[in-house]
Amino acid sequence: MNGWRMIRVSSGNSVYACERGTVEYSPKLKYRIEKKNAFDPAYIHRREPYREDEFTLEAPLLPEFYASLLYFLTQPGQFYLEFDHAGARKQFPVTIDSLPKCADDLHEYRDAVKFTLESRYTGTPTAINFDIIIPQEDDDTTITTG
Repeated sequence: MNGWRMIRVSSGNSVYACERGTVEYSPKLKYRIEKKNAFDPAYIHRREPYREDEFTLEAPLLPEFYASLLYFLTQPGQFYLEFDHAGARKQFPVTIDSLPKCADDLHEYRDAVKFTLESRYTGTPTAINFDIIIPQEDDDTTITTG
């Protein structure tokens, strides 16, 4: 899936959008309780399902955008990932699993950076329409086109 947008909600909302970035989405269904049947161990009783999805984001960035992405990801707040999948806009609350690594120490060469996010939830995440939130003075928006 091409293009993604991360929203950080804290005292002011911040948005980091990458129009040429890609998202690899790995949904996983897990259960809080898993017990084998006492009479037939091949049968497993599962209860309390939850989702533990993993997202690998890739973004082709210039060095100056790498610094702004790293700053965005290290600030406090609740993060949301938003992207289009199969004609529908998907939105997940996420936590940062790994930060992006720059391709070289001098930050001279244009390269794609990768980092992973994780989302844990039960049921279906509720969508928030961030487009109707009124921007405040301390809100920040960064858009990279590659």
